[in-house]
Amino acid sequence: MEKLKELYSKIYILFHEIYVLAQEMIFNPRAFWKSRNEIRETQDELFKNLLFPLLAVVCTAVFFGEFFRSDYFRIWVALLWVIREILLFAALYFVGVYGTNEMIKYFGYEEKIEPLQKLVAYSMVPFMLVSVVTGFFPFFYFLDIFGIYSFYVFTVGSNRLLSIPKEKRGNIILKIIAANWIVFGLLSFALARLLMPLDQ
Repeated sequence: MEKLKELYSKIYILFHEIYVLAQEMIFNPRAFWKSRNEIRETQDELFKNLLFPLLAVVCTAVFFGEFFRSDYFRIWVALLWVIREILLFAALYFVGVYGTNEMIKYFGYEEKIEPLQKLVAYSMVPFMLVSVVTGFFPFFYFLDIFGIYSFYVFTVGSNRLLSIPKEKRGNIILKIIAANWIVFGLLSFALARLLMPLDQ
């Protein structure tokens, strides 16, 4: 019983920290990036303290949303949609980090992976929060448009974290966002098309 209480306490603290962090990021992204700029965080820390907990919530919402939407409450169909979400967010993160790094190199600049990991991880938060709502209530899929706010968070953060000259930064960041959006959009569409026949 004590171990359960301790586990509950840790989970509560973790999600409370994520809530406070997300609130500041959404309502004041400039102040958020100013406060996070000097904090060093490894990829493992970002996964453990931010992305994995949020992904767990997203996947739970998607599972129950699809499970109850199905005529026959098919668990396996709901699980397939959960796998789709995991693949999408994995692609969004790794393409965002390593794809962005390659694009920056292509434009003639050197960038370290560590600031890109932080930039992409935190920028995914608004989109993941929207995905919780649209996952649990699939008929609110149009709310996914608000996930675009993630790109604004990315843009604001890039001004502090990336060492691209100010006069060229806007143009390069716009191209990076467009490339990431196209890759994510195509992958999302392809995976959805694969699963739709199973969902009939």
